[in-house]
Amino acid sequence: MVKRKIIILGTFLILLIVILNISNLMASNSSDKNDNSTVKVMIYDGDGVMDSSVEGIEDCLNDSNNQNISQHKFEYSTTDTIDKNTLNGYDVLIMPGGDASTYIENDDINGSIIKQFVQNGNGYMGICAGAYAASNSVDGYYSGWGITPDVNTINENYTGLLSISTTSYGNKLINGSLIYIHMENGPAMYTNNSQIVMANFADNNTGYQNFAAIIAETVGSGRVILSGPHPELYPENPRLLTNMVLWCSNKI
Repeated sequence: MVKRKIIILGTFLILLIVILNISNLMASNSSDKNDNSTVKVMIYDGDGVMDSSVEGIEDCLNDSNNQNISQHKFEYSTTDTIDKNTLNGYDVLIMPGGDASTYIENDDINGSIIKQFVQNGNGYMGICAGAYAASNSVDGYYSGWGITPDVNTINENYTGLLSISTTSYGNKLINGSLIYIHMENGPAMYTNNSQIVMANFADNNTGYQNFAAIIAETVGSGRVILSGPHPELYPENPRLLTNMVLWCSNKI
């Protein structure tokens, strides 16, 4: 009788060990899956776009995938039309540098659909022209789509490197008090909500001084980043661009 109980107990312990091992394996696989979750990115590549900006964005996302800059992987596509169908299934829309007025006047870009896309829980990342277009207005020129209604922009003319200083909020994107980054006549931005500023211009020799360089805001259930500078142009900063996309997709 005692021998039988020992056998039953031993069998039970073996089954328990097997179950625990299977559970640990499943948890490990689940963790691996989450660590390598894919972010799907749509990049606008139509009228008014600057080709080098699109190419730089693609290079940075490829570098992130190949160099394992993030635990997340990126899949991206390009489109010359922004509507409900082209955005379906994507996590983040990137509007690159280019000509903001062309973006706004382009019948193939539906600003209302972009707003809805963000409010429904997705992300928008606007670089230079993409930031101008998504703002409330470009002072003295035209109104934007108003995706970030509390952000206004000022048109400045400067091409070359400028220094920007990250805020404590901006440390979510990249650590470092000063970053040198390319400008291509991008916007100087201002807002009444200082809590959403991720970086400010730190250069004292241009009209950008004291204006915001990168602003990140929650809109509806989604997220928006507007960047005056170009992290995708030389000198490319794949880590910064990667983290900007991840913030828009609510991964960081």
